[in-house]
Amino acid sequence: GAPGGGGGGTGDEEVAMGGAYYAVSKPPAFNFNRFIENAWIYDGRNADAGTEGFVEHMAKRHHYKLNIHRLNSLRDNEVRAALFSKSIHCIMFPPLTHFPGLSELAKKDLRGYVSSGNNAVFIGSYEWLSIMNDAFGFQLMSDYKEGPFYRNDRNVRGTPFQWSMSRIQQPDGSVYSAKVDSLPLDGKCMFDTMGACVVFYVKYNLGTVTYIGFAYDTPYGVEHWDQVLHAAMMM
Repeated sequence: GAPGGGGGGTGDEEVAMGGAYYAVSKPPAFNFNRFIENAWIYDGRNADAGTEGFVEHMAKRHHYKLNIHRLNSLRDNEVRAALFSKSIHCIMFPPLTHFPGLSELAKKDLRGYVSSGNNAVFIGSYEWLSIMNDAFGFQLMSDYKEGPFYRNDRNVRGTPFQWSMSRIQQPDGSVYSAKVDSLPLDGKCMFDTMGACVVFYVKYNLGTVTYIGFAYDTPYGVEHWDQVLHAAMMM
């Protein structure tokens, strides 16, 4: 099958394509040789330090030039200063050890950041689903089903996820999914199994809110989850 051709290829072809993940020629919008150069990552006292380091490591895999800028706090002035300081179009929120308070002003700034064409990537925590609900007015509900998780070929078309594997394994770590039926109208599920969506994005004005259910809390069984992270960052 031709790349992005709706999964008509044989299993072998898919594996070969997966191996050629970084070599296949891609439309310019998703040219992985032109991977984003800068990203914010929240690493305040609430982020899980070990996980946050691993998320950063996975983000830089094959992309050593990626500059990570750290947001140390979710206090109003720091969020505002960070989000509107530089032309950095992606912010990542790794899993948390404690649930941070996000003030009304910080939520408004986060909405403003995404609305103006940027991308917020929330990773591996039911708490983030609830913060996404709070900040963006979603009604996401948590779910859990054991993987593997299957790519939704219709939904991934025209997104960086169309270059992902057609199936991603259950990693050895923790996975926190959302009910597919709870996604907003502008939401699209990228990978799911039996109604439990493990990767999705929601169009929000000019930007996107993206969620990955894997907590990146183990280096084992994480094959292809780095591709998922890269695709999420490129939304």
